[in-house]
Amino acid sequence: MSLFKSIQIYKNKIALVDEISGPITYNRLVKESLAIKKNIPKKSLTFLISHNSVASIICYVSAIKHNNAVVLIDIKTNVENIIQLFNLYKPSFIMAPKSWLKTSSLNNFEVKESIFDYVICKTKNTKLFEINPELNLLLPTSGSMGSPKFVQLSNKNLKSNTDSIIKSLNIKSKDKTITTMPFSYSFMLSVINTYLESGACIVASNYSLFEKGFWEQFKKNKITSLSGVPYIYEILIKLGLQRIYIPSLKTLTQAGGKLNDNLAKKLILFSKTKKIKFYMMYGQTEAAPRMSVLDWNFDEKKIGSIGKAIPNTKMWLEDKKGNRIKKSNITGELVFKGKNVSLGYCSNIKDLNSKDKNKAILKTGDLASFDKEGFFYIQLTKNRIVKIFGNRFNLDEIESKMEEQDFNVVCKERGGKLKVFFETNASKEEVLKSITQITGQNKVAFDCVKINKIPRTSSGKVDYLKIDWSLNA
Repeated sequence: MSLFKSIQIYKNKIALVDEISGPITYNRLVKESLAIKKNIPKKSLTFLISHNSVASIICYVSAIKHNNAVVLIDIKTNVENIIQLFNLYKPSFIMAPKSWLKTSSLNNFEVKESIFDYVICKTKNTKLFEINPELNLLLPTSGSMGSPKFVQLSNKNLKSNTDSIIKSLNIKSKDKTITTMPFSYSFMLSVINTYLESGACIVASNYSLFEKGFWEQFKKNKITSLSGVPYIYEILIKLGLQRIYIPSLKTLTQAGGKLNDNLAKKLILFSKTKKIKFYMMYGQTEAAPRMSVLDWNFDEKKIGSIGKAIPNTKMWLEDKKGNRIKKSNITGELVFKGKNVSLGYCSNIKDLNSKDKNKAILKTGDLASFDKEGFFYIQLTKNRIVKIFGNRFNLDEIESKMEEQDFNVVCKERGGKLKVFFETNASKEEVLKSITQITGQNKVAFDCVKINKIPRTSSGKVDYLKIDWSLNA
């Protein structure tokens, strides 16, 4: 069975809530998704300009349920970058907020359907390209930077991961959650998938956690589960865990990067005191996205661990020669196997017909070890893909885009933020303005540092090791 195939069984239960639509039942969700489907032929390539709203989620559900190929693009993505993607992928349809379309400079659309603040439009791209029948969803690899590289996911990938997480976290139809991250971010999307598939309720909030409106929605709707990346939990601790606590809250889940051990201890103590189940997890977009869970029963004993593989999947370590590591406390590359592993990547419309490249195996690029009880621990990330406030970024790509704007920079992740070293005559304010525009991230995600000269090796390449030494000094 495919994802969202049977959500109509939940009938008059509330599926979605936001300030524009009010409460939406599962019957209404199915009805609205069907109305969209009537205007979009099966396996059409569709751009969804997403933000946290009921209409956006309904558009997503319709695309997944009726087997279209939908590209999720965060609404904060620079419009020029979206236009480049539009020209590169030539989608047949675009689903976006009316207000966004008016200011986007994209035109020549035929409006086919409206739903709350969204419109479903047919584009002038009439040439049909062949798309892999299994391909259902394309997720960005680099936050809201507008990179042409996407992860290709099938409905089988999504359904498999969703079922495993529902089982791991014991999600029930009586549960309620609220959006805390961009809907296009794979962790937030996974929360949406699992809650809708369980017949539970999702409050779509466009407020930040610093805004009064978020906490009003949180309390009014008696939220039972809250999810976040490490940065979100830093915010919660700063706001005061006791202040934001409500009796209905039963579950906390964390993914999107390693949680600082000190923060983890505070959250574990708080959860234990309030009888809340706190789950720490590990995942990658390429695995649709969650791969392991540290069960709340082991929080205190296994601080720093990503836990064990989710149900119906396997994780192991390999040495440099590709041999499986069988002894505990030895570091090797983390390898994952499961039906949730993506089909591969794409960089243009011609890639959409490519077959499954991964064959259910994902070499994560992360170095890890496991203890005698089989609990895994991430030791080091091998590549230059980092997570900043839960969003994945390719540091090489950021540096390249900054160079295009005449900023010579080197980027390194440090303490959950991005250190940006620059040697130009520009001011910190100019560098900060440019990098926030490129990445779509808030300026608090960055620490810009001016240096006399970027260290380089004898071959002229950036000496990242010297940068590391300076950070550790």
